[in-house]
Amino acid sequence: MIFLKESLKRIFAVTTKEIKEIVRVRLFLMLAFIVPFIMFNVFSFGISLDNENMPFAYIDHDKSQLSANLVEKFKNRYFDLKYELTELKHAEMLLSSGKLRAVMIIPSDFSKNIYRGNNAQVQFLIDGGYPFRAITIRGYCESILTAFNTEMAMKKYKGKLQTISPLKVETRYFYNESLKSSYALVPSMIAVILLMNPAVLTALAISREKETGTIYNIYSTPIKKWEFLTGKIIPYLIISAINFNILIITVSLLFKIPMKGNFIDLVPGAIVYVLINVSIGLLVSSVTRTMVAAQIVTVIVTVIPAFLYSGLLVPVANLEGEAKIIARLYPTMHFMRIIHGVYLKNLNMIDLLPHILLMILYFVILFTIGVMVFRKREG
Repeated sequence: MIFLKESLKRIFAVTTKEIKEIVRVRLFLMLAFIVPFIMFNVFSFGISLDNENMPFAYIDHDKSQLSANLVEKFKNRYFDLKYELTELKHAEMLLSSGKLRAVMIIPSDFSKNIYRGNNAQVQFLIDGGYPFRAITIRGYCESILTAFNTEMAMKKYKGKLQTISPLKVETRYFYNESLKSSYALVPSMIAVILLMNPAVLTALAISREKETGTIYNIYSTPIKKWEFLTGKIIPYLIISAINFNILIITVSLLFKIPMKGNFIDLVPGAIVYVLINVSIGLLVSSVTRTMVAAQIVTVIVTVIPAFLYSGLLVPVANLEGEAKIIARLYPTMHFMRIIHGVYLKNLNMIDLLPHILLMILYFVILFTIGVMVFRKREG
C-alpha cells in the first residue's frame, strides 16, 4: 500500500506539471483543442464518395419524341444536364477540359429501330480519368437504360411485364438506407482525429523536455519510467475525452448524422483507442530527440496508414496480401468497426467486445515497449 501510494504521488506530480505546461503555452492549447476541430471539419466536408450532379451532355441525331423521353430520364440527382450538343468534336473538347463527365449520343435511326422491333444503339462517352468514378457513371447509365427498356416493354405488352420479364428484383439496403457516403465517412473521421492528435501531442510532450533540457530534472529523481510515462499521458487522455465529445456533438448538430446505437457503447472503445495512440506518441518520442522529428515521425506512422489500411476509403476486404494483414493488425481498423457498428448498425458492447479486446492487447504491447525503450539516463 505504501509503494502504491508513493507511485500515485509521483504520477500525480508529473500530471500536474504537464497540465501547467499545456495551460502556459497557448500554441499547445491550440494544438490540443482548435486544430483537431478544424481538421475534422476540413476532412469531413472535403471527403465524399458520392457521385452526384455530374455534368452531362447529349447529342440527339434522332430528334424524336422517343429520344426526348430518353434524355428526360437523365435529369435526376446523379446527372446535371449542361448542354445539348450537335458535334462530336465539341463533346470531346468539353470532356478533355473536364467540363463534362459523360456525353450520350443518340443515333438518327434510334426510334426507327425501336418501332421496327430491332435493337437500337446508344453511345456513351465517359471521362475515364478517375476509373472509380467512370465505373460508377457507367453503372448509372446502364441502370437508366434498363428502366427505359422496362418502360418501353410495358407499353408494348400493355403492362404485362411478366410475359417478357418473369423475375422482378427488389433491392433493400441495410444500415445506410440512403447510401450517403457521409453517413459512414464523417463518423470515421473521429477515428482519424483521435489517432493523430493524441499521438502528436504526447510525442511533443517528451521531445519538448529533451529540447529544453528539463528532462535532466527527471533523470535526477527516483521516479520510475512507467510512473513518469503514465503521468505524462493522463492530461492527453483528458484532452482527448473533451475532443471526443466535441466531435460527437459536431457530427450530430453540424452534419445532421444520427447515431443508431448508444453513445455508451462507443466510449470503452474510444478510451482504449486513445490509450493506444498516446502510447504511439510515447514510443516515437522515446526514439527521437527533437520536436520536429517527433512530429514528422508521428504523422507518418499514424495518418498515412489510417487512410490506407483502416477501411476509411478502401474496404479492408478489397485489400490483398500483406496490405490485408497490416490492416487487421492496425488498431484504427478495429475502432472504425466500432464506430460503424454504433453509428450505422446499432451494435451493443457485447457485439463490439472482440475489437475492444484486441485493442486492449495492442495497448499493453505498445505501452510496454514504450517503457522499455524510454531511457531514464542519457547514453
